[in-house]
Amino acid sequence: MRRTGVAIALVVAAVVARVPVANAATGAGAFAVGVTTITFTKTSVTTGAPRPLATVIWYPAVARTGTPEELGLRDAEVRRRRFPLIVFSHGSCGGPDEATYLTKELASQGFIVAAPPHPGNTKADLPGCLDTASFLDSVVNRVPDVRFVIDSMLAENASRFSRFAHRLRPDAIGMSGLSFGGFTTLLAAQEEPRLRAALALVPGGTATLGPNDITIPTMIIGAEHDAVVGFAESEHAYERLAGPRFLIELLAANHLSVVDDCLGGTLCAPGDISQEAAHALVLRYAVPFVQRYVRGDRRPNGLTEIVPGVVVTAGGAR
Repeated sequence: MRRTGVAIALVVAAVVARVPVANAATGAGAFAVGVTTITFTKTSVTTGAPRPLATVIWYPAVARTGTPEELGLRDAEVRRRRFPLIVFSHGSCGGPDEATYLTKELASQGFIVAAPPHPGNTKADLPGCLDTASFLDSVVNRVPDVRFVIDSMLAENASRFSRFAHRLRPDAIGMSGLSFGGFTTLLAAQEEPRLRAALALVPGGTATLGPNDITIPTMIIGAEHDAVVGFAESEHAYERLAGPRFLIELLAANHLSVVDDCLGGTLCAPGDISQEAAHALVLRYAVPFVQRYVRGDRRPNGLTEIVPGVVVTAGGAR
């Protein structure tokens, strides 16, 4: 992916981003945040073997139900309403819990967020996930993983035995991802027609996207000092967008600024903005983007407003 160099870089990025933050925000929205894990088992595209996806799901919950833990209220009751669905794809050698400041915030704002692992390319697979063969296997399997999770969540919505029965809006599905997951998001935006919008954080590998431009509303969030894939990758991704489109450049931020915790700050680059500041800027634009383009809100959203610490480029009908 540009070709091998970016592939290796994506692997290294997610390896150092593998530890979730200990005090992730609980979310500033109107809803308490519930969390549960459901394993959806599919067949590997490459090997034909069972491929279990232990998917972490955050959702708007009934307050004071479930068991409080770091990720939310474990197995809390789901609020009685239909909510949009967002699938989150993790980085290479990472995991579903690598950006909980984002996934929990989205749940508190009224979204159900399903974050599957990509087997063979998770932190649990270290050091094997560093192998080129494992990386390339994940390239082929990732979008099918996303599609299967969408299928499975819609099946949960249709099942009277599920906690998510009649809790999803099948017409309101979006996707987000980080690093290799950002690339996965862009590729899925080309290939999965059920997606209404895409949010890609520090993506790489744009040279290996399909030939067609991305026509659904898409936001790219890149980092000025990205030492892994480079901010130019975010610019190249933006050039592939043909619908409503946004490029948010986080000034003085690096690739790992958008994960929960770059190993206690020890692997954040000197001179970068703090991760707390980077997270606040990500949420400043990511939340209104999905509210507008996944949920369908029409109220003013401020997506093109420039606040200190960012450069905003936008195009297409908004």
